[in-house]
Order: sequence, then structure tokens, then C-alpha cells
Amino acid sequence: MSRNPMAKHQSSRATITRFYSQGGKFELELLGAPQILMNKRASKRCRRLGGNAVKRRTFLSAAAMMCLPAGVAYAEPKTVKVWHVFNLETDMIYGGIKAFNESQSDYRIDARIVPGTEVVTELIKATATGSVPDLVTLDNPVVASFSAQGTLTDLTDLVAQSKLIKPDLYFPGPWAAGTWKGRTYGVPRDANTLALYYNADMFRAKGLDPDQPPKTWAELKTAAEKLRDADKGVYGFGFCALQAEEGVFQWLPFLTQAGGSVDKLDQPEATTALQYWVDMVKNGVASRDVINQRQYEVINTFMAGNTAIALGGPWELPRMQKEAKFDWRLTLLPVKEDKNIKASALGGYIFVSPKGAKQVEGAFRFIELMSDPRFLNEGWKTGRLAPRSDVVVENPQWPEAYSIYREQMQSARQRGPHPRWPEISRAIQMAMQEAITGTKPADVALKDAAGKIQPILAKTPL
Repeated sequence: MSRNPMAKHQSSRATITRFYSQGGKFELELLGAPQILMNKRASKRCRRLGGNAVKRRTFLSAAAMMCLPAGVAYAEPKTVKVWHVFNLETDMIYGGIKAFNESQSDYRIDARIVPGTEVVTELIKATATGSVPDLVTLDNPVVASFSAQGTLTDLTDLVAQSKLIKPDLYFPGPWAAGTWKGRTYGVPRDANTLALYYNADMFRAKGLDPDQPPKTWAELKTAAEKLRDADKGVYGFGFCALQAEEGVFQWLPFLTQAGGSVDKLDQPEATTALQYWVDMVKNGVASRDVINQRQYEVINTFMAGNTAIALGGPWELPRMQKEAKFDWRLTLLPVKEDKNIKASALGGYIFVSPKGAKQVEGAFRFIELMSDPRFLNEGWKTGRLAPRSDVVVENPQWPEAYSIYREQMQSARQRGPHPRWPEISRAIQMAMQEAITGTKPADVALKDAAGKIQPILAKTPL
């Protein structure tokens, strides 16, 4: 029988039994102050702090320490260095860090925000110099690259011993993103996918029924053409075709819906998917700026009333609610009529511990805290879906949006996983740019991309 590596700590620290959000603040309900013999003076001090009538008390670490008798010394907590990409203070990671630091005295998190566009480069540098952090949040498609190179800590045994992290409770896509060759190198922190935002006021103004949003490619094309208003500078459809991972993230659902796949970009199905976007731009239904716009900039045009329908993720919901001055709604991504394949993209971040990290156990204990269903519920407040299928938010903010995105998650497809995904992605990005700008026909651009990708996949298939 495997031994729980956390057992040695159970007698020397308070353990988290419940945590929840109260008025926007995280409260910790702790069970079990350090189990040591107290002298009478220490016992009185504890009673003054807690009171006899309450069996379960909310303690801060400082309060727990005041209960210790004289002469008992505690070692300084070990520092767990965490890199994350979340700059919104309402993100659940901030409450998690506070909860972790206040719930036990073995470890203390020292967090650093690293911009999402820089985290991979920073981690490569840290690995080369041997100065890695203990925990990092990585975008899910890049985890395989680090795993295959042997630069991440294998968490398989820790996961097997965990009471909170059970692989079969996770959506298949998010969990697979943290694995490589049957081993676990990362645990999903959150998940997201894409759906269609649309301006219901514009629908009504153009004689379209906002209660009947487009369900097929043909219906989307027809609606977008009707919603296009050149005199007012309004485009019918907005999407991100940027020469970056964001652009690939948004186009891959259309590739799958057309019956295509990344390993067969030289086939007609792939051409059909890219030509659909090319025609939207060529016919003026979508702006030529889609090749330069990031995802949030596409939504900016939607909120400004310059785009009627836009492809976007749930992370946009907080600012949509705050800034949009019209009746906005969400619907599932449309399907191609003759295929009827439901598909969307899978996004989200994965917790990983780099190889050489000094505090792997402390990092994993923080992962466990962040993986508790009661804590994952907090993620939706900033538009973050839980990666676990058993976590359902009761009375969620934006209930219609929550329903749409959870349903869309059922058909969300991961990118890869593949250790050379960045190279594969760059080939697709180039094809998108060439086709949309008219530099090359869509089929030629995709065949060129296939010529770069297929040799990679011949060595390591998807």
C-alpha cells in the first residue's frame, strides 16, 4: 500500500476542511490546530481566541501560532515560487494564494506575474540557468513540448496518492493536455472554449430573429451579410486570424467542422474551412483587420458596435457585462450543413512544476487546493470554466452564457498534444495569413503548410 507523502505533516499543521467566498473574500474554516500538549497558560490563550462554544473555528496562521506554549519553536515556512499569467485581481488564483498561505505554516507562496506571451521564453531561460520556479501556469498546447524534453517534474505518483485530484473526474481534453506518453506532468487549472457573441439589437434592426441565431455555416454567412452595414462601418462577422497561436485557436474549430484535420491540410476539407474565412474578408463581411487583431481586440469591435457577430471566449464576460451597452447574447458555434460535426477549441491553463524545482511537494499541495470543486466554482466569476466535469456552478453569473459554454465544452478539441506543436502552429498561421491577404490561394497555402507539418508528424504522430 502506497504511503501518503502528506501524512507526516498532519500532526503539525492545520488542515483545510472548507473554504468558500463570503462577500468577495475567501474564508478558511480550519480543523485541528497543531496537536501538541499545551500548558495551562497556552490553553487559556487559545480559549480567549476561539471560545468554547464553537467546535470549528476560523483561524489565521498568526492566531494558531499564539496558541503554542512557550519554548516550542517552528521553522520558517518554505518558499514556493509561483509564476502565473493572471493580472486580474479577481482571478481565483489570488484567493487561492491567500487561502494557502493562511491555512498552513509549512509553505508560503511567493508569486510573480509573467505575461502570457513571455512565460514560455522565461521558463526556457530559467531551465537553462537552473533557477526554475516551483510552479508555473502554462497554456495547454505547450505542455507537451516541455514534457517531451524532460524539463517538467513527473507528477504521476503524487496524483495517484491525491484525494482531490482524480483523472476520471476531468474533461478528457484538459486532462490529456497535461499528460505525455502515459505520465502526468500537469494538472488543469481551468478550461475555456469558443462560442458566438451576437448583437441582438442589430438582429432586430435588420429583421433577423435574435431568438434564432445561426446554427449552420450557411445561416452564419447569410446573417453576417445581412448585418453588414458599410455606411455605418459595421461588419457582419469578426474573428481572430492573427499570425499567432490565437489565430490557430480560432480557426481550428472550422477545420474540424469541415471534416478536416491538422495532419491532412492538403485535403479539400481543409481548403473549404480556410476558404470560408477568406470569402468573409474578400466580400467585406469581415474586416481585413482580422489578420492583425488579437482576440480581445475582436471583442472590442463587437462591444463598440462595429461588429455584429464575433467569435470569443468566456473570459470576455466580465467586461462584456460592464461595458456593452446593448442586448448581447451567446450561441453555440455553427456546424457545416453536410457534416454536422460539432467542434470548438479547447483553451485553458495547466499547473506544472519544472524539473529541478526545490519545493515540489509544496507546489503540489497548492495544486490540490486549487483543484477542490468548492474552489473551482470561484473561477466562473472571471469567466473561467472548471476543467472537471463534476463541478457545476449553482446559480452562476451569466446563466445563459454558462449553459452555452458548458455545452460547447463537450465538443472542445485540444491542440495536439505534440512536442513540436509551436512549429505546427506556425505553419498553419502562415497559411492563414497568405490565404486571407490573397498572397496565395487557400489550397496552395495549406499544401505548403502540410509540406512543413507532415515530416514532423511522420516522426511523432498526433
